[in-house]
Amino acid sequence: MREFFVAFRSRSEAIAFYEALLSYRITCKVINTPSSAKVGCGLSVKLFARDMPQAKKVLERGNFNSAIGFYYFSTNGSAIRV
Repeated sequence: MREFFVAFRSRSEAIAFYEALLSYRITCKVINTPSSAKVGCGLSVKLFARDMPQAKKVLERGNFNSAIGFYYFSTNGSAIRV
């Protein structure tokens, strides 16, 4: 199953977004932002593609201003912005 991650400029907002997703019972994980993304504070939140629409709603409702965007892992391991 394809996995995505949301990169942030703020570590505290990355953690807050993670906790917000958990409150909606969305399976997610805090990860180190892959260096191939070349963005952010160093923390991102990884989730499954099936949860992306709900995650976008949580992101909009929560007013997470430091969110950079959604990325996915290509087959060679690099991060590509969606």
